[in-house]
Amino acid sequence: MEELKREVQEKFGIEVKGMDDAWKLVEWLEERGWVVYIITARGRKQVDAWHSNYGTLFAQFGETPNFSSILEGILRVTLLAKKLEEEGVV
Repeated sequence: MEELKREVQEKFGIEVKGMDDAWKLVEWLEERGWVVYIITARGRKQVDAWHSNYGTLFAQFGETPNFSSILEGILRVTLLAKKLEEEGVV
């Protein structure tokens, strides 16, 4: 998780200490036209994102984006979306 936090700080200039900081990333995605899906239940922590130009990051490939925590999911989804926008690939 610490490596993810460092990568987010490098790419977004946001030091992630908790969910308040991670929510800034959700807002960044929203501002760029991404729809963010967060599903949480006992034993289920899913985060995915959809954009009209790219489709979904996971669901379109039949994957279930289940993470160890919602925080991890938000960090990974945001980094993947940024990479897709910059490079056209995930």
